[in-house]
Amino acid sequence: MTNTHPMESLQIFLPMRPATLPDAQRLAAWARRAGMDVRVELVATLPDCSGMAVAIGEFANAADWMKSSFRTHLPAGDWVALRDWASAHLPVCDVPLSLFNDNGTMPEVLPGEYWVEAGTPCAISLHMAPPEWSLLQHARARDTRLALAESCTGGDLAARITALPGSSALLRHGFVTYSNAAKIQLLKVQEATLARVGAVAEETALEMLGGALHEADIAAAITGIAGPGGAVPGKPVGTVCMAWGARGAEPQVRTCHFHGDRWSVQYAAGSVALGGLLGLLRGAG
Repeated sequence: MTNTHPMESLQIFLPMRPATLPDAQRLAAWARRAGMDVRVELVATLPDCSGMAVAIGEFANAADWMKSSFRTHLPAGDWVALRDWASAHLPVCDVPLSLFNDNGTMPEVLPGEYWVEAGTPCAISLHMAPPEWSLLQHARARDTRLALAESCTGGDLAARITALPGSSALLRHGFVTYSNAAKIQLLKVQEATLARVGAVAEETALEMLGGALHEADIAAAITGIAGPGGAVPGKPVGTVCMAWGARGAEPQVRTCHFHGDRWSVQYAAGSVALGGLLGLLRGAG
């Protein structure tokens, strides 16, 4: 593809309540990968600016703002339009694959999601789509129903999925079991397990997963310490245990150590769980 407007910098504007921040982060990562300087700003109204600029989301003055050249307005949540615009206007670069883990040695596009080159084991081609959208498409093709058991993420993963149109085709139910009592009552986690290893442990995540799978085809469970407090010896802030699996199959479990603030830890945990579920469905199909 040709770059129709060669520029060395890109400005990305988001409304003050940035539900589109993950889209903007992916676009910014693509531009930086292509060698551009990028600035992302939250604004109430779109400002006068020079150079290439993109507004993502709703702005009252978008029509007037776009009268100047090199300015583009994209709708919120339309990752296809975002990908097509980037392909047409940004310098040529390979669309990378996504790998979901806590490896801080790779370039991170969003917390928990890293862009890697072709041939990397376990990497997934999302084509700029959010992982929750890709999971929805895979599940629709198989009529697969999902259940979630969340502790430290407080329902954030369920919110990411239900923000998508058509999410009722995927999500059956979600449990926010923040307390130990809720884990015991709603997910049948054993009191003896909690007494022995605590809430933030792979054994606990696996028992949460088992409880969530009773009336679903696939499930994920997340329990951890999002911060800023809550650390205990051997389990610093950012420690998160996640499990995912399908009914009747061997589950998978992982402990990650994420960095950043509370939101970053919660978002990263959700993305790693999504990556695990995506790998599960891809392996089944």
